[in-house]
Amino acid sequence: MHILQICATVCCFASLLLLLISLGTDYWVVVGSKLNTGLWKQCVSSTCSEIQNPSDKLNATRAFMILGMIAGAVSLFSLLASYFRTHLHSFSLAKLAAISSLFAGLAVMIAMSIYTSENSNYGWSFGLGWASFPLFLITSGLAYVFHTSTAN
Repeated sequence: MHILQICATVCCFASLLLLLISLGTDYWVVVGSKLNTGLWKQCVSSTCSEIQNPSDKLNATRAFMILGMIAGAVSLFSLLASYFRTHLHSFSLAKLAAISSLFAGLAVMIAMSIYTSENSNYGWSFGLGWASFPLFLITSGLAYVFHTSTAN
C-alpha cells in the first residue's frame, strides 16, 4: 500500500460523503427559523413538501450535482479497486480515479456556481456542497501523483 493511495481514498470518501449529505438535506437556503429549502424539498414550520415547478437553474444544479455524485462514486470505487489490482484491462485504476475526481469537482463547481447566482441566505447544506468541490480536486491530484509514482 502506498500513502498517496490511502490519502486519495480517504479524501475521496470524505468529499463524496459531504456531497451526498449536501444533496440529501434541506438546508441550502435558510430564512429565519421557519423556512428552509433544499434541492428537492421546501419546509415551512416543520411541514415539508416537494418543490413545485423548479426553475431551470435549480434543475441544472440538480443535474450537475448528480453528475458529480456519479463521478465521485466512480472515483471512490476505482481507488478501492486499486488496492486489489492496478489496472482494468490496460487502463490504470488510479488514472481513472484521478479523471473521475476531476470531473466530479468540476461538475460540483458548476452546480454550486449556478445555485449561488440565484439565491442568498445560504445554509449548512450549501456549505457542504462547496466544501466537496476542493476535496474532489485534491483527490484528483493525489490519485494522479499516485498513478505517476506507480507507473514507473
